[in-house]
Amino acid sequence: MILNTPTTLSEVPPGGCDKAATALTAYQRNAGTTRNGQAAAAQQAYSDLMGAGLDAEGVVSATISRLASEFQELRFRLTGMTGGDPNEVIADINTDHAELRRLCAPG
Repeated sequence: MILNTPTTLSEVPPGGCDKAATALTAYQRNAGTTRNGQAAAAQQAYSDLMGAGLDAEGVVSATISRLASEFQELRFRLTGMTGGDPNEVIADINTDHAELRRLCAPG
């Protein structure tokens, strides 16, 4: 008889990590090349990340919340609701995405 080995706590990502990763992957897959498509994908990412943040705590929660705010700002810039270069926000998103990957990495 083979017994299942229990998963150690270090192998389980912190709360919110899986949902946030799914939201970010969906954004990358759905954004497309038009401003309208990117804005719609950014709105969905914002919504999904807000939900992911409900499962998170501490620094992971703060990083997910920051990402959500950045996607909201990206949508605002892409739709012309606010001025500014969307690429500035994308740079912030990339930085926080890398930080989230580090925080959520096993180990």
